[in-house]
Amino acid sequence: MYTGTRRLIRCDAARWLALPGSALLALCVGISVYIADRDWATALFLAPFAALQGEQADFFGVLGNVLPAFCHAYAFALLLILALGRSRRARLTGACAWFSVATILEVLQAEWFATVFDRSAALTTAAPALNSLNNYLLNGHFDYGDLVATGLGCALAYLISSVPEGSS
Repeated sequence: MYTGTRRLIRCDAARWLALPGSALLALCVGISVYIADRDWATALFLAPFAALQGEQADFFGVLGNVLPAFCHAYAFALLLILALGRSRRARLTGACAWFSVATILEVLQAEWFATVFDRSAALTTAAPALNSLNNYLLNGHFDYGDLVATGLGCALAYLISSVPEGSS
């Protein structure tokens, strides 16, 4: 009986350790949408390389509209969950916290916030990080589909992180 318990613990640990790989894979898929289908000039971390971009492929088609939101929500929620721990409360906190952050960033891309960020552009030229965030918010587009994809990604991160622990 003791051997079976040790085997179960090793199996749970192996499944728990596979979760960062799952998050990394999701990040790669989300980033690949930006590399293949999106204009690099409007992507937060690809803008400096916009001059190197070739023709956009439209490889992901209509799925490319929401796939980055889903993948990034899943990956970042899962990484936050892993940082917080294995308890049910930590998993729920991590998923809800990332959903909140992603929702705020999505809502700030709404058209009615554009004038606020347009006026603050002069203030952010001294801080490149703030300038990048300002550009992201000005060039992004609010989409209810992204909110749904974000919710689904965070929910999946919670569910996947619950598998190694069973129902604890």
